[in-house]
Amino acid sequence: MNDAAPQAQATATDAVVSQEGHKAMFRHIERRLTSLELTVAAMETERAVSEEKRKFMVARFNQIDTRLDKIDGHIGRLVWLIIAAILGAFMSIVLHGGPLNV
Repeated sequence: MNDAAPQAQATATDAVVSQEGHKAMFRHIERRLTSLELTVAAMETERAVSEEKRKFMVARFNQIDTRLDKIDGHIGRLVWLIIAAILGAFMSIVLHGGPLNV
């Protein structure tokens, strides 16, 4: 029985040490989990911000495309106006007998 008491005390001490080790391990795991949760939250925030920026850029590019289409239309009209003016001048010269008609 003498041998049983120190052995039981050693087993109890080992259990306490083991329990402290488990508590430390759980605290470490809890800190890592908290860190991961913060990282995931930051990533989700960054993704949401990026999505909003993308939406803004798409809207901006659509506005730019619309403005470029309008500019293209105006340039087309201007080209036709210049061509019409050149043809009008040519027709005027032809109908009046040419530049040498004195």
